[in-house]
Amino acid sequence: MSTCRIIALGLAGLLLGGIAGGGLGLLGGLAYTELAATSGFEGESGFVVAGWIFAGIIAGVIGGVILGVKRARR
Repeated sequence: MSTCRIIALGLAGLLLGGIAGGGLGLLGGLAYTELAATSGFEGESGFVVAGWIFAGIIAGVIGGVILGVKRARR
């Protein structure tokens, strides 16, 4: 296995996982604010959605790197 291939697929997984995780976090955050009837006072619902997005990005990056490196080692 080439070290460059492992690094390249790890970085690709990092990028794609972050994008996918952020998108899913956005959808999850919007759904949560609707279902929980989060107040819009002083941007509270925006902070909730931003928290979901950041959590989704973190989970996506971690999962993407793991899957990319596993895929490269096959």
